[in-house]
Amino acid sequence: MIKTILVPTDGSHHANNAVELAAEIASKFGARLVILQVLLHHHSTSELRELCESLGAPANLVAKLDRLDDAMIEASAADYGPVPLPVPAEILKPIGDLIVKKSRKMAEAKGVSLLKTEVVDGKPADCIMAAVDYEKADMIVMGRRGLGNVTGLLMGSVSHKVSHLADCACVTVK
Repeated sequence: MIKTILVPTDGSHHANNAVELAAEIASKFGARLVILQVLLHHHSTSELRELCESLGAPANLVAKLDRLDDAMIEASAADYGPVPLPVPAEILKPIGDLIVKKSRKMAEAKGVSLLKTEVVDGKPADCIMAAVDYEKADMIVMGRRGLGNVTGLLMGSVSHKVSHLADCACVTVK
């Protein structure tokens, strides 16, 4: 019997499809759905800006990404070449909140009533596995690939790692 389903999401197309499927399963089985978003530390400001636009983020959040881009350009103006600047958690957290808000709406539209959302910081695969243990998840439903522009040969490294580490059922979605 499926009692708890964990669906990690980064807001990507594959992750949104995973949320839809996980919500359908949870609704049919009366299972609890846990939506987990791990802060997107390893994504470029351009990827995050595009995500923000698709989520209808407030202008001030997009402006913070623009200022970070400007700072990177200034740092790169020296003879050292491009200097990538990490996106701080105080920018990533509101983006994560927007992702789980959208995912929550998707799940509620499918009739899910037992629902928990969480935004956490850390290494994605480690956070997902910790959530599986903490929530006692019977199933993980996750996107095959995430937001990044680099295509994997078979599947994204996070979904690949999680599927190998998980003791519960793990479904990857395109």
